[in-house]
Amino acid sequence: MSKKLLEVLSPYIAPRELAERWRCGRSSVDRIARRAGLHRLCLGTGRNGMVRYIRKEVEAYETARQV
Repeated sequence: MSKKLLEVLSPYIAPRELAERWRCGRSSVDRIARRAGLHRLCLGTGRNGMVRYIRKEVEAYETARQV
């Protein structure tokens, strides 16, 4: 499955994907998302738990930040 198709199908986006999309580090993604008030979906627990952000919220944030 192509990356673009996965983006269309999934309502969530991984922090690593955001780091690539925003061209910054993973820690920067976490900091920006926390300050922007983006909701996180935490799947699993501990070190092996996964974090996902809601794609529509991310896109709305990006749109609001455009100059």
